[in-house]
Amino acid sequence: MNLKDAVRHRLRGHAGNEDVNLTAVMNIFLILIPFLLLTASFVRLAVLEMTLPDLERAGRQSSILTGRVVVNVLFIRENSIQLKSPEISLAAVPKVAEYDWEALRSQLEQVKFKYPESMDVIITPESTIRYEIIIAVMDICRDAGFPNLSISG
Repeated sequence: MNLKDAVRHRLRGHAGNEDVNLTAVMNIFLILIPFLLLTASFVRLAVLEMTLPDLERAGRQSSILTGRVVVNVLFIRENSIQLKSPEISLAAVPKVAEYDWEALRSQLEQVKFKYPESMDVIITPESTIRYEIIIAVMDICRDAGFPNLSISG
């Protein structure tokens, strides 16, 4: 008997005698499926529409300003929030324990009253400002009637 016949004889002898044992695979899936369902995080993501400054838009910005479109700049610092708007003198809103959101809202409403066509606010936070603070400022700006928000800095 040569090698080829020995292999063929060995394979033929075991071909119909053994079944595949799927118990271990079924046990793994039995544990894995509930584990994956329990650990899946169901997260609601909110999409905030905003624009980032670019060089092409910066060149057009100067021509837009001559058409009486007012661009407001909001600086977020560790100790205060400062809103800059043309022809309106606004004091910085100091941070005592927390930021004074109502004072910021009233300043934004004051700007909106003077310039009702104004829709833009450029938010310039310091690098140490937390993400939650920036989102809170964006929400207040939208509530005050400024839907076009940009982040700079």
